[in-house]
Amino acid sequence: MHVPRGRPIHENLSTSYVNLAALLAELQISEFTGYVSMNFWNYEGYVFLDNGQLINAYERAETVIKRGREAVDSILSRSQARGGAISFFHHPEPVIRALAGIINGEVVYRELASEFTHLERLVDKLKKTPEVIWYVEVLLDREAGAGVIYIIDGKAEAVVSIRENAESNVLRTATGSEGLAVLVAQVNSVGGVFHVYRDAGTASAPSSPATGYHQPVPQLTAGSSSTSNPLLPGVSTANVTAISSVRATSSRAEMEPATDSLVVALEDDDVDPSAVEEVHGSPVSLTTEQYSELVGLMGDVMAAVERGIVDIVREPDFRLAFREAAIRAAEHYPFLDPFAGEFEYTAGEIVFLGSARPVDFVVGLSQSLRWTLDDLSRRFTDVDLEARVEATLKNLQRNRREDFEKFGLESAIEAILGH
Repeated sequence: MHVPRGRPIHENLSTSYVNLAALLAELQISEFTGYVSMNFWNYEGYVFLDNGQLINAYERAETVIKRGREAVDSILSRSQARGGAISFFHHPEPVIRALAGIINGEVVYRELASEFTHLERLVDKLKKTPEVIWYVEVLLDREAGAGVIYIIDGKAEAVVSIRENAESNVLRTATGSEGLAVLVAQVNSVGGVFHVYRDAGTASAPSSPATGYHQPVPQLTAGSSSTSNPLLPGVSTANVTAISSVRATSSRAEMEPATDSLVVALEDDDVDPSAVEEVHGSPVSLTTEQYSELVGLMGDVMAAVERGIVDIVREPDFRLAFREAAIRAAEHYPFLDPFAGEFEYTAGEIVFLGSARPVDFVVGLSQSLRWTLDDLSRRFTDVDLEARVEATLKNLQRNRREDFEKFGLESAIEAILGH
């Protein structure tokens, strides 16, 4: 965790002379708002106070991370050792609440590179769900600094500490709307990496200062609903039947293999989905049940691609490459935007909550998988990833031949393999 520097009250007080427990008690009495930091070699600890209330704490020691009360107890114990430095800094109340909240935040996305994710567009998307508190941790490239964007009730502000210049160790801090503007400018200038968190304790901004320690509460997962749909686990019937672009056919007997319109679409890297004609017999005219079956089959396709890759490449590398490919494809296929909350792949299955035409669903996902394979093949040149993926996909196609022929997905396999 990177804590942007606040306004210093006292810095680098030796643990040999400072009683940290007494200091925290004094800060509580004086209704201090800010944070106390303690640093040793390869160790950092933070205690956050809001109007004198200890609202959260964070400790990192070697490979161990502690939070909340456990962190406070451990920090107090460590403070009795020699050789450490204690400092405390002031931050405005909204900043402290954001820094304390991100500690227990629910991770939504990690390591979004500015090369593939536009920070301002990301913030705009998160602002569209004002019932949720969002945090975006931003780590600037070239060790230029770090910041946290906090989005509460649809309003985005930030706290950021940046270096005055590349040679200086002096940090300049900005908060609020100014902090957001500075952070965006820095990302546009030097680049950065983003981690997105959803507040785990509240669905809206707190109306009064928090008391006690910030504890996570159960969250509804994406797609949870009181109306279940056995065709797509986690997808409500309302979500599926609301897909207005899916035209019903009278029976499965009417379905035919996809026509050339789908093949052409899959061969064009920058195809505009609006140009894909709705030709009868392609995966455009499907019933809700057929669409659900198609989503499941494409989930098997994606799982086959993953199997062919992760024996050589780490699973996180595959997930990151696919996410970046999906962001690229989202320009034409918005349902693939990681922040739209419409498409999720986990444990070899796809959960789809969106409203894309079936042909767009197939084309967009196939393009993303092809770009994923291209990216990883360029990075891991010592192994023929394409041959491995081709083997797993062809095996799936042999085992599910009737399903592939029914939906006309042979061209999707060829597109993923770049043939």
